[in-house]
Amino acid sequence: MALVKRGKTWHCHFFVDGQRFRQSLETSDWREAQAKEKELVALAAQGRLALASQQFSKLNITEAIERYLADRAAHVQPRSRQSEYDHAKPLRDYFGALAIARIDGD
Repeated sequence: MALVKRGKTWHCHFFVDGQRFRQSLETSDWREAQAKEKELVALAAQGRLALASQQFSKLNITEAIERYLADRAAHVQPRSRQSEYDHAKPLRDYFGALAIARIDGD
């Protein structure tokens, strides 16, 4: 378990059963950060704290691309947004409804 301060916010980094968890504690108070970290470790030990990567890996390619493009829309110009949408079309066509977790190097 580790508490790290990034800017003014505390973040935690810990392992439970070989799974790595990293999360912002959304506080600048060190004592409050320690308490929140203990709560997160307890939730992870009970299996009630899901990894963000596990949630994303359950999506199929089409849903993942749509979620990514929606997130990017606020950060890029409209022309770039359209370009990224167009470049993602071959991926959607090739992979279809295949789950991200099922994709490998082969």
